[in-house]
Amino acid sequence: MKQNLLIGVILVFGLLLVLGLSPFFVVDLTETAIVVALGKPVQTITEPGLKFKIPFYHQVTFFDKRYLDYDAPARDVITSDKKSLVIDNFAKWRIVDPLKVYQAFQTQRGALQRLDDIIYSELRVELGRHELGEIVAANRALIMKVVSDRSNEKASAYGLEVLDVRIKRADLPEQNEKAIFQRMQA
Repeated sequence: MKQNLLIGVILVFGLLLVLGLSPFFVVDLTETAIVVALGKPVQTITEPGLKFKIPFYHQVTFFDKRYLDYDAPARDVITSDKKSLVIDNFAKWRIVDPLKVYQAFQTQRGALQRLDDIIYSELRVELGRHELGEIVAANRALIMKVVSDRSNEKASAYGLEVLDVRIKRADLPEQNEKAIFQRMQA
């Protein structure tokens, strides 16, 4: 009798725990949520607060709605005068349509990978149209404005907005630096 009562209490407590915690989720002020039922998005939540979902039927995916930093790894780019540069760039971006982002990538990480492809592609194209001197000094701001605008145009199809793309560092490849340094020493 006592054993059956103990098992009953444990089952009721476990059921209350599962039902008490899992149907509720919190949407923060800085994020939006997509509620997904059986793999299909059914609701986009943009307002912060405590929200309800059906346990085991709904899953919730969160997306940040603030401007985010994207710091790209350094990569090679060829200029119009056939000089090789190692470009290290960064961008400011945000998710403006979380439903489009979910439908295209399912996660914010997937969106960031696509954004990386878009920005690097636009950098290669635009920097390939200019000579080394223009990139390093003369027209860098104008070049980066063009890259930002084109990246934003392409990213908007995925529900993303690119605010700004900038070059942190533009260096010669390591083997070129060594050769220049050796010539300077001679």
